[in-house]
Amino acid sequence: MFLFFPAPVIVVPPKKIHNVTGAQVYLSCEVKAVPTPVITWRKVTESPKGVKLLEELPGDRANMAVQVRGGPSKHESTGWVLINPLAKEDEGVYQCHASNMVGEMQAEGNIKVTEQSKSERTSFLGSDDIAGEK
Repeated sequence: MFLFFPAPVIVVPPKKIHNVTGAQVYLSCEVKAVPTPVITWRKVTESPKGVKLLEELPGDRANMAVQVRGGPSKHESTGWVLINPLAKEDEGVYQCHASNMVGEMQAEGNIKVTEQSKSERTSFLGSDDIAGEK
């Protein structure tokens, strides 16, 4: 039996994430479509005049990686954007965009970043846990 979907359907959209600077985070997106969709990630920004801008990821960002794989189910693909280390300027809205010859769809996730000073980061670790300090 051959299933046909009129356009990509995002079955698991990206989530809202809140983490601290220096952390590793990722957003994921699961898409079902026939034929197999192309999944891309964009960061949604706004121009000084209030115009919505879409920045293709990873672009030239050294702390970002984008990956796509087939699955987890038949006719599905999953895409991720990984950010490591997380910086304050990574805060914002991220869009998962899926397209194939039949159509396209997008869903948005959000990353909120709290700045954490070095002294706050080390206070979470016991002195035995800090590399080189015993």
